[in-house]
Amino acid sequence: MEKIHVNWSGGKDSTAMLLRMIEIGEPIHKITFADTLLEFQEMYDYIDLISPHLPIKPTITTPDNNFLEWFFGLFTRGQKKGEIRGFPFVVSPCWYQREAKVKPMERENKEADVICIGYAKGEEKRNMKDVRFRYPLQEWGWTEKDCIKYLKNKGLENPLYKYFDRLGCFLCHKQPKKNWYTIYKLNRTLFNFALMLESISPHGFNPNYSLKNIKNEIQTQKTVGNFTQNS
Repeated sequence: MEKIHVNWSGGKDSTAMLLRMIEIGEPIHKITFADTLLEFQEMYDYIDLISPHLPIKPTITTPDNNFLEWFFGLFTRGQKKGEIRGFPFVVSPCWYQREAKVKPMERENKEADVICIGYAKGEEKRNMKDVRFRYPLQEWGWTEKDCIKYLKNKGLENPLYKYFDRLGCFLCHKQPKKNWYTIYKLNRTLFNFALMLESISPHGFNPNYSLKNIKNEIQTQKTVGNFTQNS
């Protein structure tokens, strides 16, 4: 019998895929959630909410080294030798995505015959070449809207989608600027933690915006209208 693994991010697409596979009786041998240790608390609560609906206990991975160990780690060669890494450069996958998600998932999926990925219809360009990868949502013709509707009908929506279009590490340097207005409003502790790291990072936080400027904009009420709209 084929060993079928499901990569579960906690986002709307992979959750809808997972629950629908269970609903139609597809065999699942392993469910893996890669914990970056930088998830919003609401994500951990959501994992706890969904887990009782699963036929097997999900495997939850953690990175070998946490974000701060990588952030304060030193470059060992090149022009930056001896400097701390700071925030990742804006590339995909960034070094922390590689260490916290890609590598742990690869280890867990070594024995898999089939690996199910929650890419929706319309996201075919994201598909990977590995023959083991399968994309059930695309097979079913499910778009992101279909996934949202499915979870809403079950009363199992992730509450983070009330505030964000895409989910990930709260420290993700690739998330849009508008997210940081929301984080500032909802969780000042997380915002200030990111702001502190930005001041230490040799190349700042993001080449297109700075958290310091966002804070100044909010405090001087120059963007109050946008802040309210994006929250």
